[in-house]
Amino acid sequence: MPNQTAEQPHSIICPGCGGENTPERIFCANPECNKALGDFKYVLEELRAEARWHEALAEKVTGFIGKPQFLGIHIVWFAVWILINSGLLLAAWRFDSYPYSLLGIIVAMETIFITAFVLISQNRQNAHSDKRAELDYEVSVRIYRKVNELESSLNTLLDRLERLEKALPTERSEP
Repeated sequence: MPNQTAEQPHSIICPGCGGENTPERIFCANPECNKALGDFKYVLEELRAEARWHEALAEKVTGFIGKPQFLGIHIVWFAVWILINSGLLLAAWRFDSYPYSLLGIIVAMETIFITAFVLISQNRQNAHSDKRAELDYEVSVRIYRKVNELESSLNTLLDRLERLEKALPTERSEP
């Protein structure tokens, strides 16, 4: 019976949480950690580490803006605003009569902030794409060089094998 412990690959210990992972894992199996397990930095981890406070805030805000809850909150907000200011709900508490100018000003200011957050987030996504392209290029160059090195080694081996075959005396078949 062969020695199975020597043949089994070793587990990978996550540098983030210290959890044990199977050798084929790329990211930590711990869902709370999910750290990359490669020998070099993962692009998203690097970008998150470099993010300034306003970029991290913009990512969170645009993440929320892209959810259906954002639309639902606004529908409820506009409906309540119109119901209050049209007198259908809390008639004595009107503060913005039709055409709801205050609501228009608030929505315009919100639009300015949302646009700024989206642009900041988009700039970060562009930086991420640029970084990914840079890493893709680096990997391509490394693979190209390695393939050329392997091809050169194979050609050298082939040449040596051909020389050895020529140097060997040919076997003659005797009748």
